[in-house]
Amino acid sequence: MSKSKKIIDNPTSAELLKQFAAFESLEALYKAFPFACRIFPRMEDAFNEFNKIKKQAEILEAPDQFNERFANLGWIAYESMNMEVIRKAINIYDAEGKGPAEQFLADSYGEETLKWGILRFNGNRDFRKRVRLAELAREDYLAGRYHACVPLLLSLLDGLVNDVSKHVGFFAENVDLTAWDCIAAHESGLQTLASILTKGRNKTNEDAISIPYRNGILHGRELAFDNKVVAAKCWAALFAARDWAGALDDGKKEPKPKEEVSWKQLLKQISETNLLKKSIEEWKPRVSEDIPYLPFEGNISHLPDNTPEHAVAAFLDHWCNKRFGLIADALLDFTAPPKGKKAGMARQDFGNHIPVSFKLLGIDDQAAAVTHVIAELCFEVEGQQKFKEVSVRAIYQDLENNPSVRSMPNGHWRIVQNSFSDIIYALSL
Repeated sequence: MSKSKKIIDNPTSAELLKQFAAFESLEALYKAFPFACRIFPRMEDAFNEFNKIKKQAEILEAPDQFNERFANLGWIAYESMNMEVIRKAINIYDAEGKGPAEQFLADSYGEETLKWGILRFNGNRDFRKRVRLAELAREDYLAGRYHACVPLLLSLLDGLVNDVSKHVGFFAENVDLTAWDCIAAHESGLQTLASILTKGRNKTNEDAISIPYRNGILHGRELAFDNKVVAAKCWAALFAARDWAGALDDGKKEPKPKEEVSWKQLLKQISETNLLKKSIEEWKPRVSEDIPYLPFEGNISHLPDNTPEHAVAAFLDHWCNKRFGLIADALLDFTAPPKGKKAGMARQDFGNHIPVSFKLLGIDDQAAAVTHVIAELCFEVEGQQKFKEVSVRAIYQDLENNPSVRSMPNGHWRIVQNSFSDIIYALSL
């Protein structure tokens, strides 16, 4: 991989490295003139924090290092991939070789990774249509039925790329899977992966394979594709394609006009980063039994504002009263469709089964930005009451819809729609 083809040369990373270099030059000037320390005594603290951030920024090199080792094996780095998994896989590869590294990567695609990966499908129309099939593939994968999930995942990948590109599928010879300033859609990413997965397999093979060769599998020439490594690579390719689709949604097919970052903005970013870090360190989860108003049912105005339980109660109240526009506004959404369209989508999903009442049973603070609220929903089915218990995932976001710490001001709680999948997509209760 030549220097011009590295992910670290993407505009976002390159600009950050440029800022680091400029800041280092400023630090050198500052230290060269002793009187500057007296005029700007607090600058020393800024430089200390900058050096810590710069050390952490070494992570920018990890996607290139990952692809250099794993791309020819059928793995690529992508935005939503856990960075600690990327770094650990690199370390295992260098210390123990590709076999243990691949097994580690395959094991990383467990229940939690799949849950969050499929959750992100809801942010794109074409992916959202396929959530049901993705959930079925997840059930097969977690049960070890790799013979069933691998062909399904490959077909999903092909159809999704076809719909998103409005041109051809993932495995077409002339597919374009690149996008500007995107890790997954870098030319060393999905484009390279597609060329590997579409290699011809012209002979029937009974030996186990470790790469999901699409043609050999779907045309019945690969007879031992049913293993965890192959299946995990299919999930990885699918989640990488979701990041590529997200880049296209964000208008990253072509370069954006360059935005200059001033020193004032850079120092502000450092300050905000430090405040966020301090808030995370100080956060402690609550104990459900110590919250006096739980269990709760009744007027939601009696719940404390800006708490996850208040947000969930308000959401459930909207559902009971068929306020689909407000339901849509409360849902976690990675895109920004028109308000009317959002309300229509919420009506389609939440309009089949309407609860008549609800009760909050407890909470589980899982992270500074995440709480599960346990609720009991009551439905009327053929003249009888039927109760369903759900664990509603609520996520705290800042004004730009990034996950934040619940103690930070100007944030809001959003509800994860998949919390209700067993109810809203059920044919009957």
